[in-house]
Amino acid sequence: MTRGTAEPPFRRIGIVGTGLIGGSIALAARRRWPGVEVVGTPSRSGPLPEGMLDRTTADVAELSLTSDLVVLAVPVPVMPGLMRTIAASGSAALVTDVGSTKRGVMRAANEAGLPAFVGGHPMAGGEKPGASEARADLFVGRPWLLIEGSAGPELRERFEQFVRALGAVTHWMDAAAHDRAVAYVSHLPQVVAAALMNAAEAVAATGPHVAGKAFGEMTRLASSPPDLWQGICTENADFVREALQTFLAQLPGAGEDVGAWINDALQRSGQARGRWLARQGGTTGDRGV
Repeated sequence: MTRGTAEPPFRRIGIVGTGLIGGSIALAARRRWPGVEVVGTPSRSGPLPEGMLDRTTADVAELSLTSDLVVLAVPVPVMPGLMRTIAASGSAALVTDVGSTKRGVMRAANEAGLPAFVGGHPMAGGEKPGASEARADLFVGRPWLLIEGSAGPELRERFEQFVRALGAVTHWMDAAAHDRAVAYVSHLPQVVAAALMNAAEAVAATGPHVAGKAFGEMTRLASSPPDLWQGICTENADFVREALQTFLAQLPGAGEDVGAWINDALQRSGQARGRWLARQGGTTGDRGV
């Protein structure tokens, strides 16, 4: 992603929630189009990095009335009230979100009566929240999942242009398909990372001295914010339970030969991973499974 002279799809961007994702959207948009105005709500995690926003406001109605694009970068349970505020303001802005689940978000947008809404979920982030962790290249090469809402074709196209200009790869899907897919590829890994780290506490006296890079990579997500992930897993509980049951069925039984099991499991998993990488375009780096 580089600075560009192309006309920005949106000249005035309002961001509600200037943490890791909202802050990164602000930085990426300002780097891509230096002339756009970016306004956001104050950060709850400390001072905002210099140059992230043109100004801040705590008035969501005012922010939405002065923006062409409003991004809701807040936890999903907070969104319905914000959507009602924006709808009541009479704003004509396109509204989108970055929530990790989509069925409840799309329902809330419809119930609030937002005239122009597109559901969104950038598959990017990190275990540490907050504006201080934001960076302009966070979305480069990452999937950004889009759900059709009340916005018309012209606004949907403009928003897709916006997302792609930030470096992301767009994918349109329906809300239920989204929630089931991310339960397996995003929410289940979070559950497994937490369980693995807690299990490893059984060897806390010696484990930290002998653990290799693979253990660190597999448990990176164990440092994620508990309250954030409680909300996500509660919101998507049905599909998370399905994914967890599918995962548990893949583990060896109590009396099973673990050596034979791992031989078979790795043969199948190696083939599966190869198919996934081929569908991703052969990537083996950050986007790889």
